[in-house]
Order: sequence, then C-alpha cells, then structure tokens
Amino acid sequence: MIARSWGRAPGRGGVPEMLPESALAERQRENDELPILGELLNERLLSMAGQAENQLVVTDGEGYILSVLGPRSVRRQSDGIGFVAGARWREADVGTNGIGTAMAERAPVQVFGPEHGREEQHAWVCTSAPIINPVTGELAATVTLAGSFRTAHPHTLALVSATAREAEGELLRLHQLKLNELRGSVDQPVENYVLVDEQYAVAASRGFDCPGRLSVIGGLHEGSVWVRDLGAMNAESVPGGWLLRPIAAQSVLELCGGPLLRAVIWVGSERTEVPLNFRHWRILQVLASHAQGVGLEGLRELWDEPVTPVTVRAEVSRLRAKLGGIIVARPYRLTVPVVFSD
Repeated sequence: MIARSWGRAPGRGGVPEMLPESALAERQRENDELPILGELLNERLLSMAGQAENQLVVTDGEGYILSVLGPRSVRRQSDGIGFVAGARWREADVGTNGIGTAMAERAPVQVFGPEHGREEQHAWVCTSAPIINPVTGELAATVTLAGSFRTAHPHTLALVSATAREAEGELLRLHQLKLNELRGSVDQPVENYVLVDEQYAVAASRGFDCPGRLSVIGGLHEGSVWVRDLGAMNAESVPGGWLLRPIAAQSVLELCGGPLLRAVIWVGSERTEVPLNFRHWRILQVLASHAQGVGLEGLRELWDEPVTPVTVRAEVSRLRAKLGGIIVARPYRLTVPVVFSD
C-alpha cells in the first residue's frame, strides 16, 4: 500500500492547502455527518489517544481537517507541520500520509516514520481509516490517530479500523430512521409509485422492482424525468425527498452529431443531455439500425483490433450506466425510438 502511494505521489510532497477561518467554519457548520461522527469517534478514541500521547484527527471527505483533539504537547508539534484544522492532507497535497493514503486506497493504513512523504513527518506514526457513507458509497470522512513514532502500537490499526466501521454502521442506522420518517410523513398514493430521499435511496414503492438507490441522469427536478430501471416518471418534491409516479409521456433518444457527440433523452418536453465519446456514439448508431437487437459479435466489429467479449460487455456497461434503462441486454437493443440530428 505504501509503495502504491509513493507511486501516486513521489517525492516529499508540498505544503497543505489551508482554508480561511471563515471557510473552515462554514464547512464545519454545513457538514451534517460531523456531529454524528464526532461524538462517536471522541467516545471511542479520544481517551485512548490522550493516554498514548496521540491526537485524534477527523477530516471530511475531501481531506480537509475539521477537528484536532489531544494532548497540548502533541498539538504544539503538529501545529509546526501544518497538521491543523483547515489544512487539506491529500496525497496530491503533501505526498504519502495516513489521511491521504487512506482516502486514495479507501482502506485503513498505518504510516510509519520515513514512509511519510514529508520529511517533517518522519518522527510521526499516523494510523488512519476511511469512513464510507454506506448509502451513497462516497467518502464521508477519515479518522486518524497521530503521534510520535515511539508511540506506535500494533493494535492501533485494528482499533481505528473497527471504530470507522462502527461509524459507518451508525450512518446507516440513522439513514434508516430518516427513511422511516419519510415514509410516515408522506401520503403515499394508491397507484404505482416510488418514494426516495434526497440521496435517491428508496424509502417505499409499489409496482416497481427497485434497487436500494436510484440512478438518475442529471438529477431529479419537478416534472418529467428519465430514471434508470423505471423509465419515464413524474417527479414531485416532498419534504425530505421525491415522489415518483409513472407517466405515459413518449420517451425519445436523440443522437446529436457534430463536433460534440451527445445523446439527448426526451421525456415529453423535458430533455436530459449526455456527452458521448466516439465509441459510445458508434454503438448507439449500430443499435439504432437494428431494432431487433445486436449480439456481442455484431458489436465487436466496431473495434479495429481483435477484442474479447469481456471488453465489449464492459464498454456497453459503461454506456448503459450513462443512459440508464434505454439499453437492455440479450440481445443489446434500445427501448425507445431514436432520431438523429446534427
């Protein structure tokens, strides 16, 4: 892991970017996860950190330090190397370090002494773990115990890792409570519908076989939208989320040529634009000309060199992720009419 980190960020690294005090205060205030995580992390780790002459450091998902707690003697040393609230400690900023490497690897890591990219940290040991939001899959925070190299202990990594997993479980538990509140606060219609929260996690549905979280090209807005796996839906904003109901509006895929290749999904009068690379454009051209569908062999001809079926499937999967349920498989075919424009 350390070798990979040095490959991504060779050399000593630079000086961390610093937020102005006002920007830091705003980031702390607007971070909904910080109060939840801060209380749990302090309860589990702060006492132990003090006894071990370590400090407890929590960042947001972008690597900005939001809080630094611990013995004053350790704080004085860390202040001198910019390990302070408001500093950003990604690998790209300061080279290999516990926070940045845990972010890049999305895995716990313990960085000893000269494994750090900056020489000023060679007297330190940093044990970090990422906290992944289980609802969105995005990095919510990192938690770090940092102190003198002589305080290194083999069990610290396991402790920090377990605490991060507990924090993820707490985020999931609280999210489930919010989904329950959303279900209870919205009058759900008798006809088919899908109720989602602001992160598009499904709180309730009728008449649809939904994934746990919807994928929506361009995001939800009032009116007609195209939703992957659901098709054309009418979106209505409700407190804490969205109520989606199927509509009979004609959906059309418009393939736009010219210098900037793109697809436009029309649901009634509403449009969603998706940029395309040349290969994805060619795949859509082939599918548009074969209403009954195309197998892997038919699509392999789009490559100048021999490719395996795995390569073709992977490329079509990337395209399907862009366009949602517009392309179905076995064989690959389009589910909506197609028009071409310049």
